[in-house]
Amino acid sequence: MAEVQAGVAVVTGAAGGMGSAIAMALADRGYAIVLCDLHAEPLQELARTLEGKAAVSVISGDVTAPDYPARIIAAVGARKIAVLAHAAGVSPSMADGARVFAINFTATTHLVEALLPHMAVGGVAVLVASNSAQLIARPIFDRALKKVMRGKSSLVLKLMLRSSRTAYPMSKRAIQLYAIAMAPAFGKMGARVVSLSPGIIDTAMGRLEQKAGPEMDKMIAVTPLGRMGQSAEIASVVAFLASPAASYITGTDILVDGGTVAGIEGVGGVLKL
Repeated sequence: MAEVQAGVAVVTGAAGGMGSAIAMALADRGYAIVLCDLHAEPLQELARTLEGKAAVSVISGDVTAPDYPARIIAAVGARKIAVLAHAAGVSPSMADGARVFAINFTATTHLVEALLPHMAVGGVAVLVASNSAQLIARPIFDRALKKVMRGKSSLVLKLMLRSSRTAYPMSKRAIQLYAIAMAPAFGKMGARVVSLSPGIIDTAMGRLEQKAGPEMDKMIAVTPLGRMGQSAEIASVVAFLASPAASYITGTDILVDGGTVAGIEGVGGVLKL
């Protein structure tokens, strides 16, 4: 039986492929779990699979709702948050550009800043980004995103939000930059924050995007490991980041993509579609 860990692990997007794998990995390590996602039924089903492994609470609702962070805080109660694994998000095929950015990034900032005072000393927030963000890590986009993070408007971002295909990597690059920017605030709490950027993962969301066009198959073709990743391969990294072995890792991005970014750079940075 796993040793019971102090504090609680909050997992958003817990009904998804990566989120559920993360929840199971953290439950196996003895954390009490707060499962969060849009719909109650799949969360209740996951909670039943965790019976006997961990104390589980369920929060269903829209991550962009103003009261969403307060509901999580209420579920946490007097406990401290040892792990925030924020996997909630949408892919390009699931919403328009503005909605993609609102869910993937804006809601992330509201949630993280609300939960920060409740973080445990030694705790960590792992914010799921994407390797697509590494592919657009360019000064022009970073300047635009940092401007928005300061509460100002950006014409570049407005243009990128016209399409969900460009809004998605922008939202994930914003998460990477946000994790860097928030490291000092987390450090004052004795806690850490990182972004984690998966590559193409074999989940329902990943398969949806694979069907949407040829881009993902082209990316898999140049990936050095030659395959999609598995949810468990992301969950194991989250578990490591939550462990004492990762106690000096903060304010950075962890790329877990089987080498896809390296493979794309190896063919000149552009895929022929």
